[in-house]
Formats: sequence, C-alpha cells, structure tokens
Amino acid sequence: MEIRAVTLEAGGPWELQHGEILAFVHKYGAGRVSPPVLRALLRLTPSDLNRPGCSLLVARIRAEDGERLAGVSCAVDYGRTLCVVVVHPLYRGRGIGAQLLQTQLIRLKQLSCRVALTQVQSLRMCFRAGMFASGLTRDPSGKTLLLLETRSDSPEPAPPVAHNIKEGDIVVTTRPGHPDLVPQ
Repeated sequence: MEIRAVTLEAGGPWELQHGEILAFVHKYGAGRVSPPVLRALLRLTPSDLNRPGCSLLVARIRAEDGERLAGVSCAVDYGRTLCVVVVHPLYRGRGIGAQLLQTQLIRLKQLSCRVALTQVQSLRMCFRAGMFASGLTRDPSGKTLLLLETRSDSPEPAPPVAHNIKEGDIVVTTRPGHPDLVPQ
C-alpha cells in the first residue's frame, strides 16, 4: 500500500482526481459520511490544497487488475472544518484508516476530528492513530460527537512507573494536564 498526497503535479488533471475521490467517498462512505461533508469535499479546489492545514491523501493498493484506490482522507483547517476518512470495505480492519490519519498528522503537525459516538469503528481508528478524546459536542441535528485531537505540542507520554497493584485494586489513569488529574 502507498499513501500519497493529492497535488496538481502528482496525478494528472484535478477534475479527474477530484471526481475519482468524490465517487469513492460517495460510494463507500454511504450512510457514514454526512451530506455537509460531501458538499465540503465537492467545493474543495486545487488552491485549497496549498493552504496551511489542508491535506488530501489517497491510499492505493496494487491488485491483479492494476492500482486500486483503497482509502481517502481529507483535512481542512487542521480538521476543524473538515476531517474525513473513508476506506474501501474490502480493506477495512487492516489499519489503512489509522495510517491515513497518522500521515495527516505528520503533514499537518496537528489534527482534530469529530466522530459520532455510534461509530465505534471510526472511534477505534482515531485512537489507533494516536488521537485522544478532548470533549463532547453536538452536530446541527443534535447527534452527540466526540472531539478527538492530536497535536505535536502535546507532552510525550511518561514512561511506565512500577506500582504494587494487586488483583481487585481500582486503577484510574488520566493523561498529564487533564482536568481530572489530581496531584498527589
């Protein structure tokens, strides 16, 4: 599998690349990708791809019949305006979505996504990519969304500390700087 950024220089005319991506997202993101997200992808222009915080990636797999699109990821405004990942059903569960998000993070240095609480697989993908939950919000229809973020300026995880924990002990951990963290 190869993950590539979509650029004007990389893959031919924008209309063809954009059309292929839109058709892929419409077909394989059905029921999961909302109409406002599809409209935002439709309005995406080549000049948008040159703005800071905007990245469009494709994951391609070589198959017997040639190269095939396996996944797409788009982030606009570091994911605050738009963050979408769609993976072909044949390739789901293989870590492609998490790799697309990790590549977005490498390119953008920070990323934010909103995921419906009912989309467990999408939540799992975000956590595998290294994102953490930072809050709850609602979409315009009132559906509860989990806000997931990952930033390059977040502290490195502390090395594990040995504790004398016995079976039956209650263990509570929080990430450094989290409001639930109580200094000892």
